[in-house]
Amino acid sequence: MLNKYENIHTTFQKIDEIDLTSRTPFILTVNWDNVKYEFLIRANSSSNELLVFGSGAYDPAKMKPPIFQRHSWTEHFDSNMIYYNDPTLYLGQMSLGWGHGNDDTFFLEKIAKVIEKLMKKMSVKAEDTLFYGSSGGGFMSMILAGYIKGSKALVNNPQTIIPNYYQTHVNRLLEAAHPSLPTEESAKKYVTRLNILEFFKEINYMPYIFYLQNTACDHDVVKHFMPFVRGLNTLKDTLTYNRLTVEMYSNKEQGHNPLELEDTIYYINKVKNTK
Repeated sequence: MLNKYENIHTTFQKIDEIDLTSRTPFILTVNWDNVKYEFLIRANSSSNELLVFGSGAYDPAKMKPPIFQRHSWTEHFDSNMIYYNDPTLYLGQMSLGWGHGNDDTFFLEKIAKVIEKLMKKMSVKAEDTLFYGSSGGGFMSMILAGYIKGSKALVNNPQTIIPNYYQTHVNRLLEAAHPSLPTEESAKKYVTRLNILEFFKEINYMPYIFYLQNTACDHDVVKHFMPFVRGLNTLKDTLTYNRLTVEMYSNKEQGHNPLELEDTIYYINKVKNTK
């Protein structure tokens, strides 16, 4: 399905040379320190807004990276749009990588730097940039919005503490990302990549987050939503003031799955217009 997109290869240093005048979506592969960072980009020079989409878990039996979930949604928005793949998925057999990276590199930090370069080329300000994602994509959206100060994150049933997720998935990640360390040790050493509150403490900043939670998904509520809300009091008041909006809904059929397209479009438009 991704074969229809042109794939342009470059390096981090040469991103400025990329032509973004066409509205035709294309894949940009950025080779940086022996890691392949892949983006699906749909530029629109008449828009000063940017939507950035992160992906959740995928089915390895049906597809392989790069993963750009919801890439068909470009027809529903006029904004500039960027989808990013998580290079962590190339490290081993896993369906979810949370942008974690390896011993040396936090991949989400590098992804944020690439996006900032693209924002500059698109003449887009951070205040006009919205990161959207559900599940693991929600976790990554909050991290990226933390790196790109002034931007916002819209998240739907996200993970907030990766070790609280299903243990088989967590172990696959940590074993692939840090093969020389026991999983318990790597979970402690890389806690700021695994716990959203610890990350905010490390960068001394919390972005504006619009948090959508399905209360019918007990695992999400007990393991991720409640620990996140309770843990906010461990951050400075100046970091959290006016930084979080929570909207809860209940849908047993959807469970952990995100809201449908129409509802998601509604919230994306609502949050990106929040000043």
